[in-house]
Amino acid sequence: MNYITAATVQKDDEGKRADKIFRIVLGKMPLSRIYKEIRSGFLRINGRKTREDAKVSAGDTVDVAQILMEFVYQAEPKKPIHTINREAFKRRIVFEDDGILVINKKKGELVHSDGSSKRFTPLDQLVREYLADETPDSISFSPGPLHRLDRNTSGIIAFGKSTEGAREFSSALRHRETRKCYIALLDGRLTERACWEDYLTRDEKTNTSYVSKNGKGDLAITIATPFLISDGKTLAQIEIKTGRTHQIRCQASFHRHPLTGDAKYHGSHNEAGYYLHSSCITAGERIITGVPGGDFTAAVASLMGCSETEVKTAVDQIISSFAGENTV
Repeated sequence: MNYITAATVQKDDEGKRADKIFRIVLGKMPLSRIYKEIRSGFLRINGRKTREDAKVSAGDTVDVAQILMEFVYQAEPKKPIHTINREAFKRRIVFEDDGILVINKKKGELVHSDGSSKRFTPLDQLVREYLADETPDSISFSPGPLHRLDRNTSGIIAFGKSTEGAREFSSALRHRETRKCYIALLDGRLTERACWEDYLTRDEKTNTSYVSKNGKGDLAITIATPFLISDGKTLAQIEIKTGRTHQIRCQASFHRHPLTGDAKYHGSHNEAGYYLHSSCITAGERIITGVPGGDFTAAVASLMGCSETEVKTAVDQIISSFAGENTV
């Protein structure tokens, strides 16, 4: 029997079960048959028979009997929408190490493609293009976002560069070992710090969150602190203690301070929509910050009827306040 090496296990695949690796490599083969072919010895690791639950190591070869090669998944190379401008993209990076890459996302930029526009490249594709020469050709891992940001929310978003980095960051999020801070333009005069604790439910058909009136749903905790008040609007620091979909937008609206321009959640009218910027996040002992661009501060200044200098000063105070609280 002739065997062909269909793939080589990389560092990011290390520790995976053999059946999981075969399932990826043999994308056209039913799972039940994969188990059958492992037991028959037609699917091997390093040329030797293996068990379904055997753990693979970096450098191991994934060997497939030649008669089964028609099932081996071979991704067709996708023609990139454009060649990434690496220098321009580098200027958007606010933090990078071996495990994660943190980007300052633009307002209106998609994190994932939703098929609605072919004119713009989604951020996850730009990240993969940027990292193409730096990350190994892993069987099981591809760089991807580690948390959510809505399309019209700007600011910092983290992408995993390795399995280990993604696992550590995601674990910290699940166990609430990170802190996340936003800058938001709110309707109304929020004159003192407020802690909003509500239970949220979702209507998936309309992609809308609601505060539950009967105590059912998922607990959402948000802290809003005013830094600048002008012309009936407030520029505030928003810290979320939980990570519910549309948490800030939904709770701000319920507590009578909707985001200016957020039509879905009853904010006052603004043609360009709302202004919400993910400005700070802690990751272990790291404090990662992303300052909003001039288009953000200029638009907020115009809506608040004050100078851009005042807005920039408030933005700096919000970021430095959060960083100061988290200094180790």
